Amino acid sequence: MREFDKLKHSLNYYKDELFKINGTHFTLDSIITTRSKEMIEAKRVAAKAAECLTNVLIIGESGTGKELFAHAIHNASSRSREPFIKVNCAAIPSELAESEFFGYAPGAFTGAARQGKPGKFELANGGTIFLDEIGDMPLLLQSKLLRVIQDREIEVVGGTKPIQIDVRIIAATNRDLKMLVKQKLFREDLFYRLNVICLPLAPLRNRKEDIELLVNSFLSKYNRALNKEFKGITPDVLEAFRNYSWPGNVRELENAIERAVSLGNNAWLTWADFSNIFEQERIGIVNSTNNSASLAQSNLDKTLLKGNLQQQETELIRWALTECTGNRVKAAKLLGISRSSFYEKLKKHDILNPSSALTRM
Repeated sequence: MREFDKLKHSLNYYKDELFKINGTHFTLDSIITTRSKEMIEAKRVAAKAAECLTNVLIIGESGTGKELFAHAIHNASSRSREPFIKVNCAAIPSELAESEFFGYAPGAFTGAARQGKPGKFELANGGTIFLDEIGDMPLLLQSKLLRVIQDREIEVVGGTKPIQIDVRIIAATNRDLKMLVKQKLFREDLFYRLNVICLPLAPLRNRKEDIELLVNSFLSKYNRALNKEFKGITPDVLEAFRNYSWPGNVRELENAIERAVSLGNNAWLTWADFSNIFEQERIGIVNSTNNSASLAQSNLDKTLLKGNLQQQETELIRWALTECTGNRVKAAKLLGISRSSFYEKLKKHDILNPSSALTRM
């Protein structure tokens, strides 16, 4: 009995050590607070999905957080201490796919390891397997995956008998699986087997109300990680962020903030810290800069968005004066323009007295 207890203790120890190496890193709390109705619903569905072992299909563009949600569901489930195995279906060559997913027996084929090799499903036994980019899985493998879901067993390549497994499947894709079904590129029966709980994730361009929350969260994260003390981003940049299409979604926004925090020099992150990220035509910016103007003077002008440009520029100047307690030299530096240009803009917008500008905020 004592030997059995020692073995059980050792097994639990090694499971804990394996979890530290291969375990999930994100929880439902890792998903940044949101104002978006779509994302609030997504978090609600994810929390409910964690309470059962039903298959989940996460749908969303690249960079929307599909893997984060997969981690969170697994971590909130009863299998949180069991394996979480991720497989990128698009990255496995079709000729190797079967042996990668289901493993192979010793001597199954020329070049096979002498002791054989367990597949991803066997490694995930008792836990969760995350099938990323499921829309790129070869058709032949789709039929085998369907059999695994139905029979709860796998057949090792070169093996002589099936192996019973207990695996929860979370799949994700950025492709339209219904269209792939119509094109005969994805099995309809597999689609319905995976799409028991559907979790759609909205692209960032459809949840503009979350951009400021995300910016502040990433800024805090990289301030801590890089030992910086940036206060925030200027209002003109935040407005540009709201009008940008964000093809890379949340991942692109986080990368932009990380780069700016790494390279920025002032207390606030200004347009100059992000100018390389955006192409002018992609955010609909009006560039009223004269060709002979200096780059410093154009930094403010080229960030003015379509609409009431005069009002936006006035508000931005007043914000800078407020932030710098009326100091014009510091305000010009904060906006990334020369002192003479700043004075011209004060005159242009009739903001001659900083104290009056502050009271008019």
